[in-house]
Amino acid sequence: MSIEVILIPIGIAAYSAYKERHRTDLCEGCRQTRITDPALLERTLVSLGATGVVVDFEGLVVTGQLGQDVVRFQLIGGAYLGRIDDSTDEATEAFVSAVDAEVGRLVQADKVDEMRTRAAQLGLVLVGEEVAEDGTVQLVFEEVEA
Repeated sequence: MSIEVILIPIGIAAYSAYKERHRTDLCEGCRQTRITDPALLERTLVSLGATGVVVDFEGLVVTGQLGQDVVRFQLIGGAYLGRIDDSTDEATEAFVSAVDAEVGRLVQADKVDEMRTRAAQLGLVLVGEEVAEDGTVQLVFEEVEA
């Protein structure tokens, strides 16, 4: 038996393992989100009307029920990839876009609340708040004279 016969299968196995480790489509039919925090993803899904949201495997998998559909997110490469099980790519794309938009609104609301709290701690009073059509919030604070 020649060494070639042994090395070829080993080489093929090594290449397959390398390819598997570096592939980007680990979640078939999934779309990339910008979410990295399982608690934020859970809040977002609930905000969009999902029920029975479960965070499994120390945050690696998040699932929920949206009407008749099961939505599934998997943490891959530091961000969640999401899909609607047994659905079209277009439906998944639209849903993940809605998730990204909603997470933006939730994070913005959190930051606005944080700014209000911090301003109060610094002795500032909110004198104006403007919300633009695109959802941008502008806060105007004034220093309270002692």
